Amino acid sequence: MGSRDTLRAKLQRRLLHASHRLQSLAYVGAWSQTGLEARIIADLEHEGVHVTSIEALFHDAAAQIHASFALASQLIRDASQASEGIWTRRESSTDLRPDVLLRRLPALYLLGLDSRLLSLVQHYLRLPVAYHGAVVRRSQVDGAGAGPRLWHQDAEDFHVCRVLVYMNDVGPGGGPFEYIPRYLGPTYKDVSCGDYMLTNEQMAQVLAPEHWKRVYGPAGTVIIADTAQVFHHESMQTDRERTVTMIGYSSRRPRGLKLAMTHFPAESLLDTLKSVVPPAKHAHVFEWRRATAMIN
Repeated sequence: MGSRDTLRAKLQRRLLHASHRLQSLAYVGAWSQTGLEARIIADLEHEGVHVTSIEALFHDAAAQIHASFALASQLIRDASQASEGIWTRRESSTDLRPDVLLRRLPALYLLGLDSRLLSLVQHYLRLPVAYHGAVVRRSQVDGAGAGPRLWHQDAEDFHVCRVLVYMNDVGPGGGPFEYIPRYLGPTYKDVSCGDYMLTNEQMAQVLAPEHWKRVYGPAGTVIIADTAQVFHHESMQTDRERTVTMIGYSSRRPRGLKLAMTHFPAESLLDTLKSVVPPAKHAHVFEWRRATAMIN
């Protein structure tokens, strides 16, 4: 990219950021200043991360979510027996194919369209919410220090809400989510190596490891994070694999539209999605994408 193109891209990002800020300042929405939702928003604004449970966050839906965990465990056993090609290998993980997720575990995709969760994200962003989709991910004990195991901040938007649900117990050797609190404030400007994805050794040069935080917890632990504002990664599995459900959100005008669209192939699964997604939630799933006419 030439210097003129680089300057133009920076100007476009600044204009979009300013537009987001103006729109968020004009946002009006009823919001209780007490309870779990208010604590989550306060933690996102200060810590960048809030840890809770599916029982606390989803109430009556918790039993259905745990039932989906049991079905996912069966799919993992199927994969270990090589009975079905339902998993896709990534840099440091194996993801359930999106079409299989919608067909076999639709409740985990619909988790991201829970009305309370959407309301929470909208009140945090103070902008209309885009739902990126869901991923069921297995991370195995393979020693691969790549992909999301490296330290990074997400680049889909200026603020990205990521919800991570542990589907099995995660202890010290199970690859817990690790992050640097938002209030400590390191940014890419503090990174002298110029890399976007950082090793532990590179991150230690920015901030000493005693300031890093890890999230341990039983199956059903929920981590809500603004992953565009905090450095984070999946720490290495050393003695047990980890399975999680990940869902993500941004504004409907994300700074990295192409990147935001890569999390779930909505266009190629349109017919299935239309049968799964309630019409009232179409705007969250479809209308922010480039092919805005795809559901007409």
